[in-house]
Amino acid sequence: MKTGLLHVAEDRGGDARLDAAVQLARAFDLHLTGTQAAPLSAYAMADPFGGVYPSVKLFTEHEKRQDATRAAVEARLRDEGVAFDWVRGAGSPATVLLDQSRLSDVIILSHLESDEGGWDAELDLVGDVAVHSRAPILSVPYDNGTLDLEGTALVAWNASFEAAQALRFAVPLLSRAARVQIVTIGDDAPEFPAAGAAAYLSHHGIQSELLPVPRGELSVGEELLNVIIDSRSSFAVLGAYGHSRIRERILGGVTREMLLRSPKPLLLAH
Repeated sequence: MKTGLLHVAEDRGGDARLDAAVQLARAFDLHLTGTQAAPLSAYAMADPFGGVYPSVKLFTEHEKRQDATRAAVEARLRDEGVAFDWVRGAGSPATVLLDQSRLSDVIILSHLESDEGGWDAELDLVGDVAVHSRAPILSVPYDNGTLDLEGTALVAWNASFEAAQALRFAVPLLSRAARVQIVTIGDDAPEFPAAGAAAYLSHHGIQSELLPVPRGELSVGEELLNVIIDSRSSFAVLGAYGHSRIRERILGGVTREMLLRSPKPLLLAH
């Protein structure tokens, strides 16, 4: 893990993302790429006839805000001794991040802030990127960018392709953890049991322990959240969106519940 893509924007989660990115960069000598997006909606105005046109004033104001944010982030990275470069692209944040992610080892984003507001592009940024990216996502809570790589790591295992993908991507992080727990909720999958995940990690020199949790009345997401809290995990690893995002949006799902409620960083892969 040597390259990281940091989502930079004027939102409430920016400081937490930066904190996590700095800690990750220190741990792995990571080169960060600060990534800003300039979506048309930031400087578009509607006319009385239903058309849309760009506003020079809004564009200028948006550029000034982005310049100020970039200056603050660059100053912090220089102070921390983190190597970095910068990209500012035209388009939605998801489009710009995905365009730049081809040779990135990790993308640093924020959890979902709210479950209200419908299909808002910013609200589902982490979902858009997680589903389409070939790189893993490190998603952090909006109000806490603490990334303790030497604590307890929790791996959520359900034998899915997504869970296996996340496990493989997480090896650099798990190799630094003092303790790794592989949790299963309900019956273990006989074709790819959690013991197989533990064996895979052992081939990478990572010792782990199995943590089977009986399926009760709570949802899988609620059970996982309880395990994270009870085990005092520092971060969790899980496959993202095993079901379609539309289904998760309508019926609920583990990924969405974790992104809305997890108090700890999540390493996600689809």
